Amino acid sequence: MLMYSWMKFVEVAPERYDWAVKVMTAGRLDRIKDIIAQAIHANDRVLDIGCGTGTLALRCLRRGAHVTGLDSSAFMLEQSQKNATAEGLDHELVLIKDSVTQLRKHFADESFDVVMSTMALGEFPHQYLQYILRDCLRILKPGGRLIIADEVWPEGRAGRLIYQAVLALSWVPQFLLLRRVTYPIGNLRGIIKEAGFNLTDFQTWSGTSFQLVFAEKVAAQESFARQPSKLISVALTT
Repeated sequence: MLMYSWMKFVEVAPERYDWAVKVMTAGRLDRIKDIIAQAIHANDRVLDIGCGTGTLALRCLRRGAHVTGLDSSAFMLEQSQKNATAEGLDHELVLIKDSVTQLRKHFADESFDVVMSTMALGEFPHQYLQYILRDCLRILKPGGRLIIADEVWPEGRAGRLIYQAVLALSWVPQFLLLRRVTYPIGNLRGIIKEAGFNLTDFQTWSGTSFQLVFAEKVAAQESFARQPSKLISVALTT
């Protein structure tokens, strides 16, 4: 009952979600979003996957970008709209309620200059991530950029053991605060490369599991991006 009450408490008041994220990440995610926003240019067409309350989308709107936010929560999208309206930036923001696995339902080939995501992909297994990222490749223009920030498994054995212990201790408060438990992604850079992207940069932070990856779609990969993914099409439509 306590867990359910906390879940509803956050769900119906998404402004508390931002506070919860700040607590759970010790403010690091805000700093990561600042870094991502610095890579956005005026007039960029940007897709924010798992946009939540729009804290990253708003940073990009301030830089003159045109942003589409995708999220499965109507409560989060409502808060995102309120935040953009409060700053007079809602005219450049489009919000869509749906799962990240449904990108092909909403977006045509080569629709965006940038696709970005923060702390939204950890709930998907490897095969789903491949499917999602190949769709991201498809909807990006040649030369378009992919920017992903998420939790990853430490690469060293000792780091993995320590992280497993921390994860076991933190899953309950994480669920109470954020309504879901995110899981670290194994080999994030490798999955992005498998999807057909060219890695351009990545950053890690000492003492944390965060990784920020920058990649791009090169023109030679356009034909690859147009090929339909048969990996888990049946699983996604059932």
